[in-house]
Amino acid sequence: PRPIYERPSIRPRGRHGSVVRRLIVNADDFGLARSVSTGIIDVYQAGQLSSTTLMVNMPGTEEAVDLAERHPGLGVGLHFNLTEGRPLTDARSLVDSDGAFLLRGELIRRSVRGRVEQGEITRELTAQLDRFVSLGLTPTHLDSHQHVHMVPTVFRAMAPVLRERIPALRVVVPAGHHTSRPQPATMAVNTLFRLSAASIRRRFPGRTNDRFVSLHQLGTAWPWNKDAYRSLIDSVPSQGVTELMVHPFAAADDLEFRYADDPIRDVRMAFIAMCRTEHRILTENGVFDDDDIELVTYAEAG
Repeated sequence: PRPIYERPSIRPRGRHGSVVRRLIVNADDFGLARSVSTGIIDVYQAGQLSSTTLMVNMPGTEEAVDLAERHPGLGVGLHFNLTEGRPLTDARSLVDSDGAFLLRGELIRRSVRGRVEQGEITRELTAQLDRFVSLGLTPTHLDSHQHVHMVPTVFRAMAPVLRERIPALRVVVPAGHHTSRPQPATMAVNTLFRLSAASIRRRFPGRTNDRFVSLHQLGTAWPWNKDAYRSLIDSVPSQGVTELMVHPFAAADDLEFRYADDPIRDVRMAFIAMCRTEHRILTENGVFDDDDIELVTYAEAG
């Protein structure tokens, strides 16, 4: 697999002689709800976002597509989804008794135990890609909701479709200083991500990001502000392309309504609060305005 950015003999440099870092700032969950989609567009219009990934099985999907059409410079990929809403196919091993997708933890447990039908994952991915194209879009790349494509058994079912239809793929490669003192559980998860990323790069012939960072990897103990983004970016090598994942949700009550009876409502509300903080920081500050940062999409970085 080739990296998404092949290093030239002379790297571009900023005004003060620093190497220009190529950065994909990608917002997940486009189409999840109106507040999510409009929040993403807010940040794009502020010049602090280059890319997003669309969920195609949500009530807000078509509204998000309309927003994307009005902002053609925004790169749009597929946010493959196996853990939110309902499938587009008959996928009995992927849903609960009400026909809704399983929560991530249960999906992973079933997958590890061999209780997920691999063909159902393949068919659901195909259906979501077909829906994406039918909406008039061409995917710049693919990632997944809650990183489920990084689960080895899930990726194996996806691989044949990815090889044929997807030009670029996010790999979650923990990088930089995410916590000052990583906990053993965090270190174990990061090790699993690195092993999975190496396997995916061997099996996927298209382009991938070189590394991956996000404030959400820091947790709440780390101060969330403009400087935290810069600190993350500076903590990884300047060569290649880094994806910075963001979730800028605008303030509204639609998600409170959506998750009113959710079994993990408290977890979701805490996450949403963090996402609204991210929206505020990214719309009120020129986080990526320095001349040593170039925002690109997956298509532009190829």
